Amino acid sequence: MNSVVLAHLTEQAEKARNEAAKLLAEERQNKQKIAMQLQTLQQYRNDYAVQLQQQMQNGIATHLLTNYRHFLASLDHAIQRAQNALVDQAGKVDKSQQQWQTKQRKLASYETLVDRKAAAAVKVANKREQKLADELSLAMYMRQRGLR
Repeated sequence: MNSVVLAHLTEQAEKARNEAAKLLAEERQNKQKIAMQLQTLQQYRNDYAVQLQQQMQNGIATHLLTNYRHFLASLDHAIQRAQNALVDQAGKVDKSQQQWQTKQRKLASYETLVDRKAAAAVKVANKREQKLADELSLAMYMRQRGLR
């Protein structure tokens, strides 16, 4: 494979890997935001449940009890939606992770090819250099033998 083509493929693979890494970071950040929102909703619900318990111990009007129950039901619904969103986002994170790993493996394979090509070039250069050194040594030996 041509060195220029291989360098271009390596560069493209690196760009694709970097884009996949950026997407993965964004998906992880979104997951963290959703988890924090869920935690906030759960804490908010717990606080209101405690308030309702306190109000019930002190005596509460029926319409206030109904309002509390409706509000807690809406919080439960919001919590369920947030939990579903968190599960969906975890799936997106997993998918992004797999895509990043695929791009990383592709880049690594191109880098391996580049390394092998460079090693082969060094080996050829070393053989050429050794051959030249051997020829010079032989020529010097022959000159010395011829002069005596």
